[in-house]
Amino acid sequence: MLPMNFNQLYYFWIITKAGSISAATRQLLLNQSTLSQQLKDMENSIGRRLLTRSRHGVALTEEGKVVFEYCDRMFLQAEELAARLHGGSVAGAALLRLGFCRSVTRDKVLGVERAVKAVDAGVIVKIFSGTGEELEDKLRRRACDMVLSNVDFSAGLGTDFRARLAASIPHYFVAAPQFKKQGKTFAQMVSGMPLMVHSPEDPLRRAGEDYLRRNGVVLNIHAEVEDSDLILTMVLRGEGIGFLAPAAIKKHLENGRLVKLHDRPIGISENLWLLCSKHHYANERVQKAINTLMEKFRFEYP
Repeated sequence: MLPMNFNQLYYFWIITKAGSISAATRQLLLNQSTLSQQLKDMENSIGRRLLTRSRHGVALTEEGKVVFEYCDRMFLQAEELAARLHGGSVAGAALLRLGFCRSVTRDKVLGVERAVKAVDAGVIVKIFSGTGEELEDKLRRRACDMVLSNVDFSAGLGTDFRARLAASIPHYFVAAPQFKKQGKTFAQMVSGMPLMVHSPEDPLRRAGEDYLRRNGVVLNIHAEVEDSDLILTMVLRGEGIGFLAPAAIKKHLENGRLVKLHDRPIGISENLWLLCSKHHYANERVQKAINTLMEKFRFEYP
C-alpha cells in the first residue's frame, strides 16, 4: 500500500484549482521550487503523471482527474466543516459555490440561491462574480460548482461538463417619458440618442446593436457598463436609453418613470444558462441540489 501524504494531496488540489504552480504559491505561502518538488514526489510515489504543465498553467491528466475528485471530496468537506463550525454547528454541512457573470442581474443570482434553498435549506451557497473567462476557468478547475451565465461556454469545456438553458427573457428599449416623441417611429426616436449598453462581449449588446443598425439607427454609445442595475439607474435619471428586462422595468413602467419605446418584443432575448461539471460532487446534498436545478429550474419573468 502506498503511503498517503495528505500535505502533498492538498498541494496538488490547490495547484489544480489555482491553475498554475506560481498562482498556488501565493495561496499556500510556499516557494515555487518547494511546490514543484512536492508535486514531483507525489507523482513518483504514485507512479503516474497527474498534471501536464505548459506556459498557460497546469491541466489534469486522466489519472489526475481521478485523484482530484477524491481530493475534492476530502478537502471540500473539510471546508464545509470549517464553515459549519464557524457557524456553531457541525450537522449536515454542505457548501455550494455559485459563480455568476457580472452582467447578470442580482435578482437572477438570488433566484438561483432561493432555488437551491428550496431543495435543501441547509446548503450554504457561496456566491462570487467574474468574467466569462474567469468563470470558465474556475469551472474547469472545479474551483466552483455551478455557474450562471448569459453565454453557454460548455462546448469549450469538453464532454465532462453540461449546460441547461434556464431562461430566454425578451428585452425592451426603454427611457424616461420625455424621450418618447409622438408621431415618430422607433428608429427616429432612438437614432442619435445616448445609449447605455453592456460591455462589447455581451451577446445581448451585440444582438441589440445589430437590430438598431438594421433599422437605420445612428448609434450614440453614452456608457458601457457590466451592471444592468447601473444601466437602469442611469436611464431613470434621464441620461438616455437602455435595453432592459421586464422584471427590472415593471414597477417603473407602472409608476410612469419609464416608457417602452416599442410596444411589442423585437425578437431579442437574454439567454441565461446554468453550467456545471458532470463529475460526482463531494457532498450528496450539494449533488442533489445541482441535479434538481439542472433538471427542473426555470426563471419566471413578467
